[in-house]
Amino acid sequence: MGYVRLKPDLNLQIAKRFGGKATRPHALKVEAKAKALASTRAVSSSVADRIEFSTHAHGIHSSVIMSVIGRNGVQIASLLEFGYFNDWLENKYGEHDFRAHMQGKYIMSEAKYG
Repeated sequence: MGYVRLKPDLNLQIAKRFGGKATRPHALKVEAKAKALASTRAVSSSVADRIEFSTHAHGIHSSVIMSVIGRNGVQIASLLEFGYFNDWLENKYGEHDFRAHMQGKYIMSEAKYG
């Protein structure tokens, strides 16, 4: 019986050699998972129809980008992902009250590891 030892940075070496073409299949899988998570988690959200995903090659890696435009035209993808304090509820309950915090959907966080 023999053992094969792979270099610890083998993935990095492959990505450097083949560039975005090598990482694109995984990025497309992450994008598909993110779309599925967004359709199930944001179904009752007012921004459900404004969530968009795109995949771009950047040198040796591919990026999956979630874009969400709010009612006022501002990019709110990070708020949807990680949560935020709702202004209207803060006026009702007080500044930084736990009842005014809207939970994040963690769409991209779970899509990349899932």
